[in-house]
Amino acid sequence: MRQNWKIKLKIKILLIIVFVFSSTILPQVGFSAGTLLGASSFSSNSPSVGGFATGFFIETDTPLFEEVFPRLGITFMKDINAVLPNNRKAYYPSMLGLNFKGITSQYFDSKIFLEEGIGLLALNDKTFIDKNSWEFGLALSFLAGYDMRNFNLRGLKTGAAVEYGLTFTGSLPSYLNFYLQFHYTF
Repeated sequence: MRQNWKIKLKIKILLIIVFVFSSTILPQVGFSAGTLLGASSFSSNSPSVGGFATGFFIETDTPLFEEVFPRLGITFMKDINAVLPNNRKAYYPSMLGLNFKGITSQYFDSKIFLEEGIGLLALNDKTFIDKNSWEFGLALSFLAGYDMRNFNLRGLKTGAAVEYGLTFTGSLPSYLNFYLQFHYTF
């Protein structure tokens, strides 16, 4: 039993080292991360719920994908009444989406661009108090943005986006998000 925690500690240290030095260990050219914040409309076997959406994503430029960048993201959506004062409702519907998308961009000039993405979606549906199920489907997104990066392609990109998530299993939950995205390339 005593050796078990030592093995777990060694694995954790190894994972931290791999993550910290991933740009030299893994075959990638660049790494970036971003966040999003906006409005959401989501539903399951229910009328649509108006709410807010927030999320985080990481993206890498691997040699496997020349024009399409893999992006792993998480998006949380919840009823807007959860953040309004003077509301005593006991339960607020929510959804949690995990997605793996391929992202591509078209630049109109050196700064203005259009970004599209499509990929797989796993959606945790909590629209009712007695419901907590994972459903699977697709996520599709479009963004019109402004690139503020410098010549070595490090810096910030931002834009306004729309994302649609649709599942094909269970109660067919779906969502439509309108948000502002901030994307930083390291």
